[in-house]
Amino acid sequence: MKLKQVLLGFSLVFSIFTFAQKTMEFGLLIGRSYYLGEINPSTHLGNGVGSFTYGGAFRYNLNKRYSLKATVSRTTLQAEDQVSELDFNLARNASFKNEVTEFAGTIEFNFLPYETGDPDHFFSPYLFIGFSIYGSSPEILINDNEVPEADEGQSTNLAYPFGAGLKLSISQKLSLSFEWGFRKTSNDNIDGLPNRFAEIYEWGKDYDNDWFVANNFMLTFMLSDPGPCPAYNF
Repeated sequence: MKLKQVLLGFSLVFSIFTFAQKTMEFGLLIGRSYYLGEINPSTHLGNGVGSFTYGGAFRYNLNKRYSLKATVSRTTLQAEDQVSELDFNLARNASFKNEVTEFAGTIEFNFLPYETGDPDHFFSPYLFIGFSIYGSSPEILINDNEVPEADEGQSTNLAYPFGAGLKLSISQKLSLSFEWGFRKTSNDNIDGLPNRFAEIYEWGKDYDNDWFVANNFMLTFMLSDPGPCPAYNF
């Protein structure tokens, strides 16, 4: 019985993805990105946290509930201990900047049926999850001195984006989206802070991977019209 249920589930998913009204959208994204790690443990707004982000987006709508999205974006992540209220950070006095280019692929789930240009289904909040590859090249100063062992040149790393957003159809072909997305990285090197002890304190923590966050607006243009199978577009 369990095997039959699993096969039935796979058949249903396959039929939805195969016969859905697929459409494609392409556009631009702009926003703000910031880093979370040893130098900025918890600040999301203020204290100079956040840098301009720009890039492009491609969305492949499987139906009114599910979409696949690919984005490429570029930003400069940065933070400094001197804007912190923590005594430990002030004593360490580290700062960094890192030009990051990210290629991300995610799947979106719309809470409400949504389709660009459809007056009956013109907005929806959504969730997304996926993976990304990003290029990282941190430059770090501690007490205004460069840390040579932290400069390893450009490296390619893996991250896991997830978050929430809201999409709105603003014309027959145009869609506007805003999303707040977290990136859980697979390393502790966005800030370039060495994971070693200095005198009585530890500079970095190799057991605590860095994160970065992207708050993006996306304006996309629908390249194709819905197909002839509305029955699957639920």
